[in-house]
Amino acid sequence: MLTFNLVDQPWISVVNQGWQRRDVSLTELFTTWETLKEIQADNPPTTLAIYRFLLAILHRAYQGPKDVDHWEEIQQDNGKKAIAYLNQWRDRFDLFHPDYPFMQDAAIAEKDAGEVYLASVLHGNNTSTVFCHEHQWSNATLTIPEAARLVLRLHNFDTGGRKTGATDSAAVLPMMDAANVLVRGANLYETLLLNLVEYDPARDQPSVVTGDDIPIWERTHQKPKERSPVGYIDYLTYQWRRVKLFAQDGQVMRVALHPGDRLPKDVSSSQWECGIAYTKTEKGLMTVRLNSARSLWRDSAVFLQSAETSSRPRILDWVAVLKAEGLIESNLHLQVLGLNVDKANIAKPLGWSGQQFAAPLIYLTEKPLWQRLSGAIAIAEDHQQIFRAFRGSPYHALAEALNNNNAKAFAATLDGESRYWVTLDCAFQTLLAELPTDRTVDGNGITYGNTKLPEWTTTVQRAAKDAFTESIAPIRNYEARAKALRALEWKLADLRASPEEKEAKKARAAKKKEKVAK
Repeated sequence: MLTFNLVDQPWISVVNQGWQRRDVSLTELFTTWETLKEIQADNPPTTLAIYRFLLAILHRAYQGPKDVDHWEEIQQDNGKKAIAYLNQWRDRFDLFHPDYPFMQDAAIAEKDAGEVYLASVLHGNNTSTVFCHEHQWSNATLTIPEAARLVLRLHNFDTGGRKTGATDSAAVLPMMDAANVLVRGANLYETLLLNLVEYDPARDQPSVVTGDDIPIWERTHQKPKERSPVGYIDYLTYQWRRVKLFAQDGQVMRVALHPGDRLPKDVSSSQWECGIAYTKTEKGLMTVRLNSARSLWRDSAVFLQSAETSSRPRILDWVAVLKAEGLIESNLHLQVLGLNVDKANIAKPLGWSGQQFAAPLIYLTEKPLWQRLSGAIAIAEDHQQIFRAFRGSPYHALAEALNNNNAKAFAATLDGESRYWVTLDCAFQTLLAELPTDRTVDGNGITYGNTKLPEWTTTVQRAAKDAFTESIAPIRNYEARAKALRALEWKLADLRASPEEKEAKKARAAKKKEKVAK
């Protein structure tokens, strides 16, 4: 009988400090995690799925951390209890156990399975396949370590809709199209500990616990149903899909992928989720989406602090506590992972993404500093107006002078905005590092950015001007270019005006309008 126990067999793809990649077992991972740099699986969604699985093991093994002191105890134990827990439940980590195959539904028959490529490659409903050169006649197979990683990915990242051999549609997973945040340490040991959020069921931390909060491999088999997770560990191992692997000659030949459990319609995953930022709208909480076409720093404010209109990932609330206790001192390093989907059709995948972001830890705890950083980002966003095609904008003036009736398409073709953001990518990193040191203490308290923010405004204006000017350089109608450049100077002056100057301008315009009306 085929067996593959994740406790002993190598299947987790990691890299060491010398960037050499290899597969390790669960036991080897928790034994050598201080020497390993990171998990680097087949793609970013699979990497994140493995991290979440390992966090579920740690939370269950240690039943915590209940507080900062307990977190330090876990740190000092260095994985020993995790290994003991794995040995206690060894049978449940066998990928091909006859009764309890790991994270799978033993009741699914092979006749209800499909070709490997149907599960291993991300598909959209009635759309082309993303990154796929396979088809149903390709006879593609998976190695057993690849299949083990796939099982975890399917429970975290998979498109909704109808599945092969299933009669019901599968629910959309909450991690899809979200900017999933992972706090990074110097090695795998530090990374896992930094993401080990405060967990105390007696105090409903980090979420309400309504029963025995245990991972799926400790539970008896149940048919798919609509249900709320019992607690945070249950949520981390929630079976959004029902999966079953079918192997032959040491290769996985077929995979069953069916709809699994789903949340009730009026229940949001935000009450359990700790790695996603949310914006607050009239419709409720909305996940901050991952956008591969947009630099991560433009959304950095929502990750660093919560505000009236947004909520940062709750894992960063815990990291802020660890910083306040003096347990971490280095910069904050975030890895943001996920899978992009089409805005118009969330069941249509566009591609996966993994981006890095680093900032001084002080941004997590110093609200006035964060407010000044948010203001700097707002300045950059406001200058997008330079590259729009509304009446009075530089591109509209250019199109009008050239008798081009489609200013919007014309502006998109010239695409000065891409040049603009590329220029600011490096400049923002400098601002991010230097803003905490631009600190003034006076009778009104502490203020930040009295020097750096005016410099940033100058940098943004220069970047916008240069990007626009370069984009229209191929235009040989010099009169049209001159009109566009005059509109540019007018718009730049309007954008750099102080709030008082802008209010005065509005007042003059209103007064003029009133006089005309008379």
